[in-house]
Amino acid sequence: MAVLTQAQLLQGWEGGAGQGPVARAVALAAAAGGHSFAEAGALPLGARDALLVGLRAACFRGDVECLADCPGCGEELEVTVPLSDLRRPAEGVDGAGEGEVCVRGRLVRFRALTSRDVLAVAPGGADSPDARRRLVSRCVLAVDGEAVEGGALDGEGLVRAGLTDEVLAAVAAALPSVDPRADIRLDLTCALCGHAWAAPFDVPAHVWADVNACARGLLADVHALARAYGWREDDILALSAARRRFYLEAIGT
Repeated sequence: MAVLTQAQLLQGWEGGAGQGPVARAVALAAAAGGHSFAEAGALPLGARDALLVGLRAACFRGDVECLADCPGCGEELEVTVPLSDLRRPAEGVDGAGEGEVCVRGRLVRFRALTSRDVLAVAPGGADSPDARRRLVSRCVLAVDGEAVEGGALDGEGLVRAGLTDEVLAAVAAALPSVDPRADIRLDLTCALCGHAWAAPFDVPAHVWADVNACARGLLADVHALARAYGWREDDILALSAARRRFYLEAIGT
């Protein structure tokens, strides 16, 4: 992945600012991969997050520093996550993004979740059982070889199509098998109590934090130099880091 220019990074930040976490992730992935918002939204979640990790590696470098609370004793741990761990290819995946489960003799074919699915059902998060059911139903492609549009069905329609709660639960449990990069977990051990657990790692949240901090810093520089010299934003962003730093020091910033 090529390093984004500062103008491109600001464009991705602007597209995500004020949006919910899913829309923010899509906006950044679109900027990182040179996609439209719709194209990035149609990517499997793992592919979207891989673009975000690539953006983080290309534009910021260095490992990711984060915090985690031990579920055993409540101790707050400082965790360093090497980018190499986040960029490691998932094992045992053929890249098709589709899978099958057999439930009580019924063969159900499904695909990986996308941001578009999440935005259509629960842009703020699938916290309720109904939202989770609707979200998983959108992934179902066919039951016993017959095409199904689960996302367009209501409760009774899902049951008639064979998408009972048991079937949807089986599909939900199998989703990581077709898109393991969408569910990154860190193996952690608490130094205080020795408790070990697998902690979920929210790629979009951590990348957005870095992008947000960088974008605000860039805009603060633009504001200071534009106010002092009357320069345009594009001209300020085109300056090398060394020259911009000189001018900022010259005006006492």
